[in-house]
Amino acid sequence: MTDSLLVIACIGMISGWITGASAVAWGALSVPLLILVGVEPLTAISSSLGASVFLSLFGGWTHWHYDHSRLAPLLPLLVGGVGGAFLGSFLSPALPAQTLRALIGATTLIIGLLMLLRRNGISAESGAKGLMKLREKRATIFGIGVIAGFFAGAIGAGWGTIGVALLVWTGIPAHTVVGSSLLARSLVALAASGSYTLQTGLPPVDVFLPLLVAGGAGVYLGVRSSNGFSPLTMRKFIGGVVAIVGVVAVVGIPW
Repeated sequence: MTDSLLVIACIGMISGWITGASAVAWGALSVPLLILVGVEPLTAISSSLGASVFLSLFGGWTHWHYDHSRLAPLLPLLVGGVGGAFLGSFLSPALPAQTLRALIGATTLIIGLLMLLRRNGISAESGAKGLMKLREKRATIFGIGVIAGFFAGAIGAGWGTIGVALLVWTGIPAHTVVGSSLLARSLVALAASGSYTLQTGLPPVDVFLPLLVAGGAGVYLGVRSSNGFSPLTMRKFIGGVVAIVGVVAVVGIPW
């Protein structure tokens, strides 16, 4: 039992660090890794989503504490994401999981590679002009939220790997994307987690609790370390993480 708790805690710590730094890969890492160590798939998804509610809120608040402007795109992302997540959580039983995994894997791999190649973006120092550009992107941000939320609700993964990657790729500064995405993820995860709870009950404490506690420590360390990244380094880091997650999904890790 102790060994299992330590393994789950390690999964939470690693997934939390990457998520705090990039807002990417909490579900895409924690869900498949939990399944690989013997956790039932529905338990892995519901536990990951439940922990994400608190971890994302904590991570988003920590980013906001460093720079309030990181929450500028929050509202359209949140509205689109919650709706998409709720819809995805109900449609997932009828959808072919293998097709969804292949789609997410191929999409995230392509987006990750494009992020590594593309250098455009709204400068963090652009002030009012940057905020105006963000307002012009509200419809795009909303649409990305719907798509990413749907995948997050359907299989517990995809909010970061698709949502964050697309937002960065459209030209929004990476630190702004990470802060807003983490905070929005808390309510997106709450919508999906609530739906799963109604359908399957609460996740078991011996999986949820170590995942949550260790994940919180990882998120904090991730946020702290990402503040030392330049905008370009941040973009490259997120692009690399997204591309790796895409490769893992494409080659068929059984999650």
